[in-house]
Amino acid sequence: MQRIVVIGGGLTGAAFVLHLLRDHDPVVRITVVEPRPVLGAGLAYSTGDPVHRVNVAAGRMSLFDEQPGHFDDWLRAHFMPQDDPEGIAPAGLFPRRALYGQYVDETLRAALGGARATLGHRRERAVAVGVREARFEVWLEGGGSLQADLLVLAASHTSPDLPGVLRPLAADERLVADPWAPEALAGIEPDGAVMVVGTGLTGCDVIASLCRRGHRGPILAVSRRGLLPRTRTALPVTSFGRFDEAPERTALGLLRRVRAAVAEVRQLGRPWEDVVAALRSQARVVWGALPDEERRRLLRHARPFWDAHRFQSAPQIDTILAEASTRGQLRLMAATLRAVSAEPGGLRVALHPRGAAAGREVEERVAAIVNCTGPGHRSVVEQHPVLASLAEQDALQADGCRLGIAVDASSRVIDAAGRPWPNLFVVGPLARGTHGELMGLPQVSAQPREVAAEVARLISRNPVAEVRIPGGVEGPSPSRPAAPSP
Repeated sequence: MQRIVVIGGGLTGAAFVLHLLRDHDPVVRITVVEPRPVLGAGLAYSTGDPVHRVNVAAGRMSLFDEQPGHFDDWLRAHFMPQDDPEGIAPAGLFPRRALYGQYVDETLRAALGGARATLGHRRERAVAVGVREARFEVWLEGGGSLQADLLVLAASHTSPDLPGVLRPLAADERLVADPWAPEALAGIEPDGAVMVVGTGLTGCDVIASLCRRGHRGPILAVSRRGLLPRTRTALPVTSFGRFDEAPERTALGLLRRVRAAVAEVRQLGRPWEDVVAALRSQARVVWGALPDEERRRLLRHARPFWDAHRFQSAPQIDTILAEASTRGQLRLMAATLRAVSAEPGGLRVALHPRGAAAGREVEERVAAIVNCTGPGHRSVVEQHPVLASLAEQDALQADGCRLGIAVDASSRVIDAAGRPWPNLFVVGPLARGTHGELMGLPQVSAQPREVAAEVARLISRNPVAEVRIPGGVEGPSPSRPAAPSP
């Protein structure tokens, strides 16, 4: 029986397994390496904070395109509205985020019933992968290893990179470097001033968590452009614009086309979200038409605006932030951090406001800083032990935009010589350098489903035992590394 190992059991890893079992029912042995007890939760959906909610209505979060109400039906049958009336909003149900992880886990285990495959869940961390004779050996933190004929990398959210100006304070307990670490906010004094660096979804979640914990001190939210996620419309959202027809070859051309479409939908009395919906669904073609340099230009200049419009908060989070702003507790600033110094009474921060004259700075004194700059995808290949071990063997490389791992159109990993592996795949956000949009539903379920179909074809067409490493080159199988520090 062929052996498939999936490293990472969050949403995308679990979705890959689910679709492989449900759509193809192969005779294989699958092992998911995931330290969390629930398959499908990952970092995003394992939060225990009840204020953290899904940011898309349940009616649009099904794992199956052909059953759009699957998650919504599951919620109504199990939990809502009876157990969580606060999750009801005009746009639909917005449940606590942990429930989505539970939904994925239960759906996966239901699909396993009657399947011909066997599924194992190793509650450990993978720390390295060795390549030998077209097979993979996955080393585990506890000291053992797993043999794999086919390997799927499902790592997604990585710890945030610290902005350079904050790195000298990395050991200072007043700096929360990773807001998703357990009890990350527990040491913040309720009356102290807090600076939140980053104003995307993570920053909004942190502000909401502070308010839920009864924080009374002022909160300053800072980012270079001062953009909060846009409040969602009450109008129905469809799709407007065909950006995949004669797609643009430059970032400027694409932006001009998007602006024209937004102006047109406004004249029609429709929301700008219609344009975002079209871009999201057509992202693979639109992104694929841009040369690497134009992709990088688009990321430099437009990504913050895309994120603010694409990734909206749950309406309950919007309400918390609006109330904190109304009572004067929350302040938003568009500025760049210039310097931070530690003092006995707190942290002194020098900021350059956006649009201010060169050299002009304002000073803030805070009791704590929370880093909410988002996952550190730019350094993930170097920082993630599994990816680093494969890169050292020239088995993979970062993509041209440093969004994750270089893969081909079928999500097969591309090695250092530019050759795609036949039996090494990526599912989830780390493949977005090729696919363009893999950070939200439905894409984070659709792409694993595509990979599952590719894997099923590979298994049925050629036994993995006959697969050869690209170019016939075999990498060394490293000695088991020491377990990383927690």
